[in-house]
Amino acid sequence: MNAFSQEKTLESLRGVPVAAIFIAAFITQFCMGIEVMFRISASSNIKEQFFDAVDPLTSGAHIGEILGVLFLGFAIANFIAAPFVDAIGLKRVHLAGILTFLAGTATLCLAVPKTDSAYALLWWGSLLQGLAWGALESVLNPLVVSIYPTRKVGRLNIFHAAYAFGMLSAAPIALLCENAGFGWKIEVCVVFMPALAALILASRLRYPASERVIHGVSFGQMFRYTLKVPLFYFCMIAMFLTAATELVTANWINLTLTKVVGISGFWLVAFIYTVHAFVKMFAGVINRRLGSSGMMTTGSALAAVGLWLLSAAHNPLSGMIAALVFGVGTASMWATTLALTSERFPAGGSFAIGTVAAAGMLSTYMMMPIFGKLFDAAKIQAAGGATAFKALVVDSPLYDKVTLSAATDIFRHGSVMPMLTVLFYGVLWWRDYQRKNDAVRYAASVVTD
Repeated sequence: MNAFSQEKTLESLRGVPVAAIFIAAFITQFCMGIEVMFRISASSNIKEQFFDAVDPLTSGAHIGEILGVLFLGFAIANFIAAPFVDAIGLKRVHLAGILTFLAGTATLCLAVPKTDSAYALLWWGSLLQGLAWGALESVLNPLVVSIYPTRKVGRLNIFHAAYAFGMLSAAPIALLCENAGFGWKIEVCVVFMPALAALILASRLRYPASERVIHGVSFGQMFRYTLKVPLFYFCMIAMFLTAATELVTANWINLTLTKVVGISGFWLVAFIYTVHAFVKMFAGVINRRLGSSGMMTTGSALAAVGLWLLSAAHNPLSGMIAALVFGVGTASMWATTLALTSERFPAGGSFAIGTVAAAGMLSTYMMMPIFGKLFDAAKIQAAGGATAFKALVVDSPLYDKVTLSAATDIFRHGSVMPMLTVLFYGVLWWRDYQRKNDAVRYAASVVTD
């Protein structure tokens, strides 16, 4: 089943508060962006307070584990919850996800440096946040494509622009918290305010059935129409690579580039998400020109170039140029991949979208500590050994030189991932182009006859 009747879907939406539902979803996604940026902002302080003080040689791997477990939770919840959101109820999953997310945030704040429970609280708090985020995405992505069946790519990108707007809003708040000396715990708890607003709004709305349910696709058919198609597995692999390209790199920019380019890596991340917000708002227009496969091909190519430029960045100007190219490339990767999946596997419903999203976050969980270990190994090698690195004075010219070398290796290794997705999406784009031409030629022949 490759297509649904859009008229039937639109008819089912009569009387449904579509705009209000989208606003509730938008605010929820906004909260995810806020918290991820606060986590990135806090990561340097957490690394210093909890891990550098214990063992600076392995601190990169440890903070990578704490940052990465968020994405493990996302992957687990998205994969498990996605097939069942229709049975549980879209509204119930939305509300439960927000409450769990706030519980995870509170757990993070219970951690105290140099205590036996510190690592466990950071890890479990991050995992709870990830589980909540995954559950929320498992319901909100199919919800958005169901209430906007004729504008999936454009509206899903605008929905995910909320994540970018959240990142941007968090940047000045994080700076204010830092300057005021509030500490990272106050910072990460700011998310409670918009999250409670989303919770109250969502609790008052009537949610529609998903697109799959409206068209009578059974639970078993949802799996059959998805898993029997080889293209679905290629989409999962592509998401595995594109998600790691965007999310792993964003987390490591703040940790590695601050001393290298002369401005805070945190602000480079904020700039990247400024670009994301702008590009996502025009994704619908771009989609009409390139199609979803064309958008992914172009985005992957730009992301690869951006990572190479990041590996060579050495001053504020080169850092901003690299961030601009990388930001344009990665801006619509996540949302467009999910929309592309929904377009090609509509009968797969929440299972198809959720499984692909889970693959993306699983890759981030797996790649985050790998990047941490690569960074640790690169900095030790650049210093001339573990003993030599331990002897370095933090913020000294030699220490910064070692950091530069390690950062260069990280981004150069990362550029391989979007290079691979260029090949996959390039072939898919070419196939789409051929099919479009075949359809035009067939229509012309019918008219001629």
